[in-house]
Amino acid sequence: MNDWNIYIILLNCAYTIWLAAFIAKDIAWLRRITIAGNLVVLPYYYFFFEPPMWNPIFWVCIYTVINLVMLFLIYLESRPIKLSDIEQKIYELTFKSLEPRIYKKLIDLGSWEELQPEVELVTRDSVLDSLMLVVDGEAEVILKHGEHRYIPTGGFIGEQSFITGGKTYADVSTGKEATTILRWNSESLRKYLANKETLKDAVDLIITADLIYKLRSIEEEVDEIRHSQDLDVSLSHKPYSTHSTSKKDNNMVDRPR
Repeated sequence: MNDWNIYIILLNCAYTIWLAAFIAKDIAWLRRITIAGNLVVLPYYYFFFEPPMWNPIFWVCIYTVINLVMLFLIYLESRPIKLSDIEQKIYELTFKSLEPRIYKKLIDLGSWEELQPEVELVTRDSVLDSLMLVVDGEAEVILKHGEHRYIPTGGFIGEQSFITGGKTYADVSTGKEATTILRWNSESLRKYLANKETLKDAVDLIITADLIYKLRSIEEEVDEIRHSQDLDVSLSHKPYSTHSTSKKDNNMVDRPR
């Protein structure tokens, strides 16, 4: 078989490989197969013509590099997410309906704060610029008429102001022991969620469920306020649709199953 036929065969093999790439449903495989086709066609452009066709060679190399970079990004996005013990605990308590990678990005927007006992977090009838989550310990709520309620680990602080943009309705401080909270700037969080409608709906549901159970706890005169994982709901939006009921935490009332 002469050289002319070898290079023509390589060209047709490359076209066949590219055709297979277009059939691939998985984007990673599409890019891998495309790279294979690019490598197969290079000898045709280099050896079949005299002088070599440098312009097609240049662009084939550019396309190959782009696909390699995108494959690397796909690899980074597909790596398992590693959560710390406290992150895993909060995920199980409050954010189980989110995909772990999305959850990790969400909490990375906030700042972790370790606070001493009886530190004031919220003042009644004030405009709050942050949304907080009790990560470890508890927060004490003092209502308008002096009633005391406690927000356990996994409960939100300032969620009503975050949802409505209105003023706060109670004083909130850390409890009798040191407390760790996760704090988001409200405006930054809203901007982050603005173009992510599915995620925004999922977060809204989590926060609203938490608020509903706070209101129910007040009506039922329960000292311990429960949070969003107590609400038996399923999110309809994938990939945020996984729902799980968490176990009872220390000092928390039984949750409905």
